[in-house]
Amino acid sequence: MQAIKQHNLDILTRGQKAAMKSEAEKQRIEAEKAHRDSVIKAAIAFINGEVAENLIKDMVEDFKSKGFASYNYYVNTDDFEEQLPGGVIELPNDLEHPTHWDKETKSQVKTTFTLNRALRTRSLREYIQEILDKDYPGFSIRIYAEDFKNENGDEAKFTVKLANSAGKQKKGKGGKGGKGGKGKGNGKTRTRTLEEYEEEKARAAANLNK
Repeated sequence: MQAIKQHNLDILTRGQKAAMKSEAEKQRIEAEKAHRDSVIKAAIAFINGEVAENLIKDMVEDFKSKGFASYNYYVNTDDFEEQLPGGVIELPNDLEHPTHWDKETKSQVKTTFTLNRALRTRSLREYIQEILDKDYPGFSIRIYAEDFKNENGDEAKFTVKLANSAGKQKKGKGGKGGKGGKGKGNGKTRTRTLEEYEEEKARAAANLNK
C-alpha cells in the first residue's frame, strides 16, 4: 500500500509541476503582449504628434485667423515625396520599432508608418481633437480620404474639414484654402463645403452603381 501511496504522490507532483509550467507560460505570453502593445502605442503617439505638429497645426492656426464656422483644406500626400520618400515617417532611434508577422517571409518584420496611412486612422483624429478641445474650445476636425467608398478616388488626396461652433458662416463662393490647403493642380480649385463634398461622393457612388 505504501508503494501505491507513493505512486499517487508522484502523479500529483507531476501534475503540480505541469500546472506551474502552464501558468508561467501564460504569464510570459501576457507579458510579451503587454510589451508589444506598449511599443505600438508609443510609435502611434509619435506618428500622430508628428502629423499634428507638422501638417495640421498650420491649418488650425490659419482657420482660427479666418474666424469661419467651417473650412476645408486639401492634402495630397504625393506632394511630400521629396521630404518623405515613399511617404514613410521614420521613428527616432531611441524608440523601439514595432514589428509584425510577415506571411511571405514567415518572420517578424519592422512595421512601416506612412503619412497616407496616418491620415486614415481614427487615432490621429482623436489625438488632434483632444488638442483642439484643450487649446481651441469649440473646434472640431474631420478627415476624408478621396478614395473612401469611391474606387475612382485618388488615394493620395484628402480633405481636412475644420469647424468652429462659434465661427461665422462664409459668404459667396468662398476662397482658396490656407497654408497646407493648396496642392498640385491648375490653381483653379476652390474650397468646397462639406455638403458639396458629400454630394460629390454620393454622385460618384451612384455612377459606379449604374
